[in-house]
Amino acid sequence: MNGFLNPVPECPGVVLQHCGEFVGRTTNWLYDHLRCIPDYRLQVMCDALENRDEFPLLDAREFSPSSLGNRLWRRLRGDHLYPLKRWWVERLGPKILHSHFGYVAATDLKLNDVLKVPWIVSFYGADIYQLGTQARWQELYGQVFQRATKVLALGPSMKGALERAGCPAEKLMVHALGVDVDSLPACPRHLEDGQHLKVLFAGTFREKKGLLHLVEGAALARKSSVRLHLNVVGDEAGKPGDREYKEEVIQAIRTWGLEQNVTYHSYVSFQDLLRLALDSHIFAAPSITADDGDAEGTPFILQQMMATGMPCIATAHSDIPFIFGEHTDLLVEERDSSAIADRLRYYAEHNEKLLEDGNKLRERIATTFNVRERAKMSREVYDAVCG
Repeated sequence: MNGFLNPVPECPGVVLQHCGEFVGRTTNWLYDHLRCIPDYRLQVMCDALENRDEFPLLDAREFSPSSLGNRLWRRLRGDHLYPLKRWWVERLGPKILHSHFGYVAATDLKLNDVLKVPWIVSFYGADIYQLGTQARWQELYGQVFQRATKVLALGPSMKGALERAGCPAEKLMVHALGVDVDSLPACPRHLEDGQHLKVLFAGTFREKKGLLHLVEGAALARKSSVRLHLNVVGDEAGKPGDREYKEEVIQAIRTWGLEQNVTYHSYVSFQDLLRLALDSHIFAAPSITADDGDAEGTPFILQQMMATGMPCIATAHSDIPFIFGEHTDLLVEERDSSAIADRLRYYAEHNEKLLEDGNKLRERIATTFNVRERAKMSREVYDAVCG
């Protein structure tokens, strides 16, 4: 009877979501966002399925480019769509194709030709800031921009970069990621007498993450008698330069004599990361524009840590000011280790500011970047391109 009186709305159709890894250890934000999009049926297609025990709720199908069949097909037919994949997507009958990351979209040109449905492309950071400066990718992105129905940017800074790269302004829109605030634990941060100030960093060992500047800032703060401990979570991820950067960080820790003040963790589960976060006073995201042009979009881990009620030391980089909104006075400039040291000293000397600033940032995320509200906006984008 209840079902008759309150009928379930008819599903508008399937949206095919294409990405690389699902769910990669550093891309759990995509899972959070997709699983909250209402009404549409979402089907993920990826190159590699990972960590499904932690992220099981969305339907996902793997088509590995390194499989024997795929490799043989590419040798015979080049970039033509692999027959099994073509059969599967045509049988699926999606109403929309949504490609996540510009470099994934560049491989979807043939898929778009086959499906002939509205095509949405989302950019996230290095795919435009780094790859977008290279001639080969500029040519591929030109084709993507021409054919895509809508191109989504994480913030106004990225929107400007995409427009400068040749994306028509009428196709562009800012569409930020949201955080599942309700599912994240939060707690007030207090520095007890005699306790070390606990600082957390989490991210790939990559120049744009700015970890070297955090290490130097921690060393300068310790020189001015700040008792602190830094937890570093992350590792190299196989990208050129990652290993060398990790070695630089390790050497910097030794050079500054911080071996007893730094604990290193490789990649950990999200639940273990949360446990570390709730035991920390400050999260640090000292992002910079790398020498090769690589830059952040909006570091999602920063948004998640803000949502736990933790004060954050972050830089005025890319679209981080967009995330901080009216609290941009809390940001420091890129590559400014002395400013990082000053902020660490400030929180060590003004315990009440840990609670005050943590509450400000949690409120900012809860009111402006709630994942369910952002997911509703995704549904509105889907409705618009279908309309």
